[in-house]
Amino acid sequence: MAEMNPMEVIAECLRRVKATGDREMIGHVVAETLANLQIDNTEDDAFSMLGEAIVANASEDPAGSALLLEVWSELEDRRESP
Repeated sequence: MAEMNPMEVIAECLRRVKATGDREMIGHVVAETLANLQIDNTEDDAFSMLGEAIVANASEDPAGSALLLEVWSELEDRRESP
């Protein structure tokens, strides 16, 4: 089995998210990406890698990333809640 490249997994996530305006689908894609990243990384590392990529993407395309940022922020809030 070929080793997973985290940057490719994240890039694919961002491509899929840009192709939809459906909040539920964005949530599904983000959750799937996090699960894939956690195969070879810790949960904290997976969240960090994906979060950094989402923030970087948002700085390049604020209008196109608004819904993704909302979904990501909600996910982070749930993760940080006890």
